[in-house]
Amino acid sequence: MAQTSAQKCYICTEKNGVFYCYECLHALCAVCRERHDKVPALSGHTIVDINVIDLSNVQSDKYRCNTHEKDFLYYCAKCSDLICGKCVTSSHKGHSFSDISEIVSEKRKAAQTALQKLKSKIEVLSSVEDTVRGKHLEKLQFYGQVVINDIESTFEELHTFTKSKKDIKKLEVEDNERIEQQSIELFLKNTGLIHDRYDKVFTALQNILCEKHDITFYKFYNAIDKDVTFLDDIPMEPMLPCVPSLDKTTLYTEILEYIKSKADTRICKNCISQEKKLVEIVEQKEQLERDVDGITAKLKAESNEVNRLSISIREMQTKYARKQEENKSLSKEIKILKESDPTNNKSWNTAISSSSSSQS
Repeated sequence: MAQTSAQKCYICTEKNGVFYCYECLHALCAVCRERHDKVPALSGHTIVDINVIDLSNVQSDKYRCNTHEKDFLYYCAKCSDLICGKCVTSSHKGHSFSDISEIVSEKRKAAQTALQKLKSKIEVLSSVEDTVRGKHLEKLQFYGQVVINDIESTFEELHTFTKSKKDIKKLEVEDNERIEQQSIELFLKNTGLIHDRYDKVFTALQNILCEKHDITFYKFYNAIDKDVTFLDDIPMEPMLPCVPSLDKTTLYTEILEYIKSKADTRICKNCISQEKKLVEIVEQKEQLERDVDGITAKLKAESNEVNRLSISIREMQTKYARKQEENKSLSKEIKILKESDPTNNKSWNTAISSSSSSQS
């Protein structure tokens, strides 16, 4: 969250600022911070260590009323918005309002509750992922191998015709295993995306709970609260994969029918039957592949939505940086005016008057 670029103290303009005043929107060195705190008009300002805040976010006009260009002082319960002193007697006249600290206290409690709920859901999500990644794949591979071994031992008794039968049976099991594995991997990929979203919101909530400035917290929490509301539900654990067992009765019946067909010179008819079955297997495989492609496309669309949100966040960060540059430009102009004044006390008095008037 912190920015490492050093800013000069707004008062003395010589030492690097080690504190930041949210209300004055300026950096202060340790000495000037003491002078600042002794001024009655500046009491109650929120001053924090400059290394724990993001200056691109705090150095902007978003902490003042857009209508009256005054600092926010109250919270309007009817409009669910922060208001300044002039708003109380104008556009919000007759509305019920309270101190900002009261609503922020409620929002902080709500954020803490949401954080705990997300933590519990993330733990459940991790458990589901571990179960699917471990038990499902392990069982899938185990039972698949059991069936393949059964197929191997059964077809050892046959040499010519049974070899083709064995290959068909193995293909069925391997295709099923591959499709089941793809399904599991798609599930894990989907839950991974959901997990990432939970982690991002969880981290964002952790970060804003460290924010000491009420208005900054309120602004960022409202944005994050929407993300919490629209988080995807945790997917249910899928059923264990189904591996088709070997139907020995049918197998031996088919072998006997083949032997009989061979004796009756009906080999061609049996070959046609086998070819039809192979065609059916191929068609089923193609249908399953289309289903997998559909799920993959859905996951890709969700991934694109995550990318869109990331771009939106970067655009907001760019706007904040632009506001910071504007503030730097104003600070340079103030510095030039201060340097043109021969007395340092006069510049200090000017800064005091400016900060005091911003609170009126």
